[in-house]
Amino acid sequence: MSSDASARTAPTPPGPHAGPGDRVPGTAGPGPAPSSGSDARRHRIRWTSVTVDGHPVRFGEVGTGPSAVFLHGWGLRPRAYSRPIEAMAAAGCRVVAPALPGFGATPELPVEERTFAGYGAWVARFLDAVGVDELALVAGHSFGGGVSTAFVHHRPQRVASLLLANAVGSPTWALLPNEVRTMVQRPFWDWGRHLGGDLLHARGSLQLVPALLGDFVPNLLRNPLGMFRTGEVIRRADLVAEVRGIAARGIPVTVVWSDRDGLVPRSAFDELRRAAGVEGVVVEGAHAWLIAEPATFGEVAISALVDGRPGTAGTDGVRVPRG
Repeated sequence: MSSDASARTAPTPPGPHAGPGDRVPGTAGPGPAPSSGSDARRHRIRWTSVTVDGHPVRFGEVGTGPSAVFLHGWGLRPRAYSRPIEAMAAAGCRVVAPALPGFGATPELPVEERTFAGYGAWVARFLDAVGVDELALVAGHSFGGGVSTAFVHHRPQRVASLLLANAVGSPTWALLPNEVRTMVQRPFWDWGRHLGGDLLHARGSLQLVPALLGDFVPNLLRNPLGMFRTGEVIRRADLVAEVRGIAARGIPVTVVWSDRDGLVPRSAFDELRRAAGVEGVVVEGAHAWLIAEPATFGEVAISALVDGRPGTAGTDGVRVPRG
């Protein structure tokens, strides 16, 4: 873990803080609170490129303070997450957010590297390319949560805390009275059914759908086979031991899940939070809640940066009310 004290004491804006087992105040609306002109400019994401493995990689950068990284979900690019990334930066850190291999214009990884460990190693090379060594926070959503887990597991000395939002990584799909069904057993049509339902029933869907489709459709048209191959990596994910190992090293892990998520089931959230030894945080919303509610994500990021202490395993998770 980082020995840099700044990674543990990131500056935060005034307001309530909460650890992973505390109640985090909700937001009155879908966007961050108004700020002064100088604050708004400081927390407006900038898009640029860097060369990784001989290829240009687009990434966003925003904020000042200790460094952090945000890793996006399957089928998307970081641009869809502009508002939650900006809210994360407003928590008191400089955030970099790359387009992961196979998404945006970033080339796929070689066949032998298409594992979560391979994606995590690529993140390390990206961070080296942008000159980031130690990280106050590694945050990932969905597929990006699995990549975040792999990165932190293999490079714990670079990281002070980990935030997993609706992360993949549990092999459990459903718990039945006499049977445990795995994600590999989950039919493709069930993934598609819940993906469509997530878009239709998400809070703020009028803003959410254009943001998601604006990334998903170009990715699908550019590299449909790559999307499928990454989906197979997700279906076969089992990162429970890695999460347990991260927590055992003393790295705080915040595990967040939304109560209407049909893509990552409650059983998967429970398995990851127990592996991390924390209560977990439950927010209102669908799978992509942080895009619709960036201010709530910003408050969770504050918690992970400042108060990210392990809680008690075995409880049902603490709900985050919305104001």
